[in-house]
Amino acid sequence: MNGRKMRRQDKLVTDAKWMENVLREGQIAVLALSALDGEPYALPIGYGYEDGVIYLHGAPSGLKNDMIAENPRASFNVSVGVELVRDESGADFTNKYRSVTGFGNIEEITDLEEKNRALAILMRQYKGPHEDVSEKGAKRVWVAKLVIREMTGKVSGYPKP
Repeated sequence: MNGRKMRRQDKLVTDAKWMENVLREGQIAVLALSALDGEPYALPIGYGYEDGVIYLHGAPSGLKNDMIAENPRASFNVSVGVELVRDESGADFTNKYRSVTGFGNIEEITDLEEKNRALAILMRQYKGPHEDVSEKGAKRVWVAKLVIREMTGKVSGYPKP
């Protein structure tokens, strides 16, 4: 992570297949953006994952779109199997989870064929049906790809791979 080292090395996962499985299992990514003035912004967003790319969709305008246009660099986190675990007294607790955090750049997809391919990947993530959108329909949805530059996994309360 740009020379930064995870503090809890005992929870670190570097196995690429394991991280890809977490990304395929997840349903919501937390996307972290930053304007050039440094103002941070994080939002939960639906996604689909395939071959080192996270495909995103949402409204065609808004703060997210403005920030990405200004600064396409992003970070993301996907967590699955999240569970609060309390000790018997209920006074001490920890969390169980499997997660992937990474960095990359976001590129808007405007080509109709590529947009339909991305939307099909999103629907596969949610095990839903997919029909290609028309040129007119494509204008009503923003679709982008976050090309992953680097990522790390973290596990707590589950076996390490």
